[in-house]
Amino acid sequence: MALPGLALPNSQIVLSAACTGPHVTVGRPSRARFVYSLTSVNRKLIVSSSSINNPYTTAGGMQQVAAGEDEHELKLLGTWRGPFAMRVRLALNFKGLSYEYQEEDLANKSDLLLVSNPVNKKVPVLIHNGMPICESLAILEYIDEVYHGIGPSLLPAHPYQRARARFWATYIDNKLVAPWWKMFVGKTDKEKDEGTKQTLAAVDMLERALRECSKGKPFFGGDNVGYVDVVLGGMVARMQGTEALCGVELLHATKTPLLLAWMERFGEMEPAKVVLPKVDRLVEFAKMKRAQRALI
Repeated sequence: MALPGLALPNSQIVLSAACTGPHVTVGRPSRARFVYSLTSVNRKLIVSSSSINNPYTTAGGMQQVAAGEDEHELKLLGTWRGPFAMRVRLALNFKGLSYEYQEEDLANKSDLLLVSNPVNKKVPVLIHNGMPICESLAILEYIDEVYHGIGPSLLPAHPYQRARARFWATYIDNKLVAPWWKMFVGKTDKEKDEGTKQTLAAVDMLERALRECSKGKPFFGGDNVGYVDVVLGGMVARMQGTEALCGVELLHATKTPLLLAWMERFGEMEPAKVVLPKVDRLVEFAKMKRAQRALI
């Protein structure tokens, strides 16, 4: 699909999972490998994993190979700290898929990012056989549809349950992620207080949603991690660092016991543990960026 005024040779912007594309060959889930591009040097870091008794993979040993030695059909452009790129990395890991990850410097965006997402120029972008797919929720659905039958399904099979999962994913973006950012970088005390109030209200609602969706099971998706788990999973490190960053206790053992237990459970799963940022590192980086914004 070409956009007027944009020259995208040998490329295509896929705006939703409903767009058609060429035939693709999916990989095997039993020996997934996560390939990380290090932009500062011409090297790649490969993390191998193998299937175990549960539907997820366990990280194994690491080795370095020269860039270009090992080609992968899936390439993800993102940042280590962003919740939107993080949810895509989580989905790929829980599905047990092999992919190459390229860390983007948003102050100096790569040509690949600018060509792959000329409309918004934002991450994440998943490039599959040369086709870029933009927007994290669209990417998650694309992954689930293209790699159906490999690893656990993210979205439920029943149309009603799928619609509910999409509703809560959108709710997380609009009612949790957006006000959390306002709480963190609000220019006035009034703006920060408003963001705090909205964020806490969203957390309370998600506690109720977890109770209803899980029906006593460990995850929003039931027995296994699902679409809503992955979407909210992108916020785990920020939720854990909220008190240090904003002076607000987001989760409480009495008020939100289910969400608190969910967050601890999710963060300890190997596919999540290998990509979730360390809270201390995220807090330090976020404080630095906030101080820089204050000087502008």
